[in-house]
Amino acid sequence: MPAPTSDAVLTPAERRFAARAVIACLVVILAIGAFIATAALLEVGKIGDAFKQNKTLQVSSGTLASAGVGQPQTLLLVGDDRRPAPKGRPNGFEVPHSNEMLLVRLDPSKPTIAMLSIPRELKVPIFPHGRKPLSNRINFAYTLGGIQLMTETIKRVLGLKINHVVVITFPHFKRAVDEIGCVYSMIDRRYYHSNVGSAEQYFEVNLQPGYQRLCGDNALQFVAYRHGDTSLVRDARDQRFLLDVKTQYGPSLLSQRDKFEQIMGRAVQTDIHGTDQILSLAELLAQMAGRPVRQVHFDVNVGPSFDTATPQQIKGAVSAFLNGVNGGPKRHIKAAISAARAHRHAPPPGLSLAQTPASFLDYARRQAVGMTLPLEYPRVRNQPGKPGPDALRVYQIHDLQGQAHESYVVAIDRGTLGDFYNVQGTTWPDPPILRIPSQTVRIGSRTYGLYYAGDNLRLVAWRDGPGVYWIENTLTNAVPPA
Repeated sequence: MPAPTSDAVLTPAERRFAARAVIACLVVILAIGAFIATAALLEVGKIGDAFKQNKTLQVSSGTLASAGVGQPQTLLLVGDDRRPAPKGRPNGFEVPHSNEMLLVRLDPSKPTIAMLSIPRELKVPIFPHGRKPLSNRINFAYTLGGIQLMTETIKRVLGLKINHVVVITFPHFKRAVDEIGCVYSMIDRRYYHSNVGSAEQYFEVNLQPGYQRLCGDNALQFVAYRHGDTSLVRDARDQRFLLDVKTQYGPSLLSQRDKFEQIMGRAVQTDIHGTDQILSLAELLAQMAGRPVRQVHFDVNVGPSFDTATPQQIKGAVSAFLNGVNGGPKRHIKAAISAARAHRHAPPPGLSLAQTPASFLDYARRQAVGMTLPLEYPRVRNQPGKPGPDALRVYQIHDLQGQAHESYVVAIDRGTLGDFYNVQGTTWPDPPILRIPSQTVRIGSRTYGLYYAGDNLRLVAWRDGPGVYWIENTLTNAVPPA
């Protein structure tokens, strides 16, 4: 297909489609990988009926910054939570509000794509147009003034320039997950809430722990869950899901780019318009191809109703977002591996590990009766707080071809709010989560695969007999590498 040379060659309909095609590629890249970016440069003029339903987001002149070819760009992705009233509660509808505000930094001079979730409970001043200023949660800006006021508020609070905005609603998210083929993801603990007979009217959820296939409704339950833990855990849950999408679908992007463009184009709205903007962003994405995603921590002071952050905390988050360059905790990992090799039969000194109670081990052995998969269960654990009992679930995972595999998961409570890590075992020999380890190391008779999430060690995996096993860090990667 010939590449367009200017706006003059494209009809208005073609320009609208091209903008959404590239932003669809962008969303896929951020969630899945960057292999499709180069193809986007050649497909700017492609027309697709699926994209015509979404209107271009209108943001007033001067709110968004322009960027030249090859220059860094910052993008704001917003999850729009608006829901109709449930049956029997006509006044229980949800007004539009931003459930997720995710900043993404594309800088060709850096080795990673930076991803920063803005805590939605962060208390900030908001200046709605034509009304008195007020102090409230930052996501309330979206309810008051949509993407325009949301963007203005984030710019003022963080002191950042934003180049483009993307919005996806909950129904569109559910449909997109179903259309890509669902996503295998790790549910770190039991999630349950029903509004029936409850005074607390929250987003309803019913998920069991363990590695499993999440389709639209369950995926939305996981990322939209917003009570019973902290804002930091909630934001990390959204990012964890995006990383799982990246792991599963990254390798197939290039061969199925038309499918992903269509799906994401139907799902999102964006401000992008005009061939110059499209080509500039597409070229930047091509330069970022293959770079890992780096999760940036936003340190806040968690309160009962609001989170707060000092100017120093905000400055630190912004600085790490713009300037952090680490691609993995190499130095800490190297030290941990050396210590493990020196103390193979006992924990190395200096680690804060607690012995697993004998009652936990007895319970686990009883639950494992009848399993052909050998049970690997931790005899020590990292629990700095006051923990609850382990949750052990024996179940089946169905693979991509629908075949069932014997599996179990142990959800370990670290004793701090919403903080669980997991031990998973399965007879599925090649689950998507274990594709392409960041590093492999030999300790004793076992070879371990190490999987990083940007600066953090997310997962350690090994094989033994018919089983594949892994330990996955908490959503906030709170368990130290050692």
